[in-house]
Amino acid sequence: MNTYDETTYPSYAYDYTAPERMGAIGRLFGMVPHDLENARVLEIGCASGGNILPMAARYPNATFVGIDYSAVQIDLAEKAAAAMNLDNVTFHAKSILNIKLKNEKFDFIIAHRVYSWVPEVVRKRILEICGDNLSRKGVAYISYNTLPGWNSVKTIRDMMLYHGRNFSDPSQKVLEARRMLNFVSENIQASAGPHKQLMEYEIKTLQDVDDNYLLHDHLEATNDPCYFHEFIDQAKKQGLQYLADAELPTMYLGNHTDQVSSTLMQLNSNIEQEQYLDFINNRRFRMTLLTHDNVELKRNVDISSIESLLFSPNFALKDAGSINVVTSVESLDMVSVNNAEVTATLTGKIECACYIELLKAAPVPRSLDDIVKSAVKILNNESEKDIRSVFGAMVLQMIFKGMLSITSGEPGFTKNIADKPEIFPPARVQAMTLVTIPNMLHQMVKLSDDQRVVAQYVTGENTKEQIISALEEHINKGELTINADGNAIEKGSDDMEKYLPQYIDAQLSFFANNALLVA
Repeated sequence: MNTYDETTYPSYAYDYTAPERMGAIGRLFGMVPHDLENARVLEIGCASGGNILPMAARYPNATFVGIDYSAVQIDLAEKAAAAMNLDNVTFHAKSILNIKLKNEKFDFIIAHRVYSWVPEVVRKRILEICGDNLSRKGVAYISYNTLPGWNSVKTIRDMMLYHGRNFSDPSQKVLEARRMLNFVSENIQASAGPHKQLMEYEIKTLQDVDDNYLLHDHLEATNDPCYFHEFIDQAKKQGLQYLADAELPTMYLGNHTDQVSSTLMQLNSNIEQEQYLDFINNRRFRMTLLTHDNVELKRNVDISSIESLLFSPNFALKDAGSINVVTSVESLDMVSVNNAEVTATLTGKIECACYIELLKAAPVPRSLDDIVKSAVKILNNESEKDIRSVFGAMVLQMIFKGMLSITSGEPGFTKNIADKPEIFPPARVQAMTLVTIPNMLHQMVKLSDDQRVVAQYVTGENTKEQIISALEEHINKGELTINADGNAIEKGSDDMEKYLPQYIDAQLSFFANNALLVA
């Protein structure tokens, strides 16, 4: 039995691996990836299916295959697929060294957090599968630990492994690793200088992660980081080429100083450019997209590159009231929805009006044409042609600045709350046992305990009144506590009739605003 059988790895949805996101990046650089609706998708190292199952639910006419070495995790994946009534996904509990794919072709191949944690022969096999079994227009995603950034992490890993070298039980290994982290943390205080700062940062990071992550990401027998250029060299041997990084802003020289940008622009190789950026940024992890080396890519992107894509904003307004005065706004102060410390300022009447239209629709993505048509109604003195030209140029910058996410798939979810609303089925199933669930943007959303109960009744078969009635029963039985104005609603009280409808409205809005309601 391997460590993944004894202690299963947390299995979540990772938005960077979503086929619609990979396909959008392919389109951005001139590819025409396979139609998502009937695509074939392979995930290597699928664990218990947390990543592949939501994909299968979103694309019922596509075909999905998951492979994992752990029979325990595959059993969990198959049970979850049955609970979600999915018949378009199959799982194999096998090493990829033994799997027989023959001439099967896949339009998207995913290997998330596998490559660095397996022996060299398995790493080679992962790339061989991408070379042999990726379809002609296919895109492969492989994530891995990189140098030079992982050098500092390796020091901490080596300390933990040394201290726990005499223990075979996974839980004991984790316990001893944490004891080692605490010992070093408590006794490094007398030190000074960069080493102390580096060690404190790395130790603090690991002290905050859960046991499963610590065990499988840092204490596995194999963990071999590599330089980006080394990875690409291995991929080339299998007839593959670098398409892009799944995190597009990391590729953009414009996100660095003028000196860095001007110097690296002189290099003819984007591989060399990004390797030097890794040196400068001390990068430790990459999510690389590959395609066949005979696919012609367009590196000089322009407005034609984005015409078939949909966009979602990654920044919100600092002042939400600005959304109601768009006709007079020529500057917007914004903050990242993922990191409150990251801010940005957008200027220009057209740019601001268009971005606000995106914010109004969020989280539902919109096309360039839709945004322009909406903005025309607001900017009465501007022509559709001018709006399209100005905002189209700005969109490209915002994509590579990280202000916009791109997708090539129709969303399938809605902000409108139906008479009988329905939560994305995989999310509802997972909410029975987990506090974080996948939404229809392939992101993870955290629910409170009461929201997890509500989710079980948002099935598409219950009206709002029926959902309220079900919650009343839970409250009366003492199985659920809901607070109103800071106080718990008591069973049989007038507060129940007064506050429960408001509470349900708020929860349904939460589900809608987090891409959880099926259209």
